[in-house]
Amino acid sequence: MDAPNRTPDYVAELHAQYADITNQPSKLLTVDQRRGVEFYLADIGQPERPSIATAKWVNFVHDLDDFISGVGRLPRADSGRPRTTTQEQALVDRLAYQRRPEVRAAHCSYQTHRLELLPGFRWEPQEERWAEQLMLHQSFWGQTGRAPRRNAPDPAERALARWATQQRVAHRNGSLTPPRARRLREAKYRIL
Repeated sequence: MDAPNRTPDYVAELHAQYADITNQPSKLLTVDQRRGVEFYLADIGQPERPSIATAKWVNFVHDLDDFISGVGRLPRADSGRPRTTTQEQALVDRLAYQRRPEVRAAHCSYQTHRLELLPGFRWEPQEERWAEQLMLHQSFWGQTGRAPRRNAPDPAERALARWATQQRVAHRNGSLTPPRARRLREAKYRIL
């Protein structure tokens, strides 16, 4: 962002779309579009008094924009325990809340698209990382003809072996989701 009231480049197209929607007669808009216009206007600083919920959400998104502008990435969770209370961790927690299925379902299209435009944003980042680990595991088997070893000299191989062990442990203790278990059983190089 170049100036305090300037929106990031990654939002320009969405704002142009909603600028057009805003110029249409309200009676021609869907409920979702009317809600989107409210969020859009608050996002660009137009309404004098947006609702408290709208203002709170837009302020959160602006905090994310500022963080991304300053650091160059989405906020990341602190892996230390107990978690430190930092601005970054607060943004991580608030973003995790937005990803919850019941919260996501309540978003209007504008909110959904605004979040999806954040560089690096994913709705289910853990699921994507899990799928990537499965792909790396399968690729390792395909290239070497064997399972990754926990005592291998290569740290990447050890990490894959640990991941596969964690999946088997999760399956034994019942914490592995059925879709993940199915994928592990159906994989060319089975883990379960």
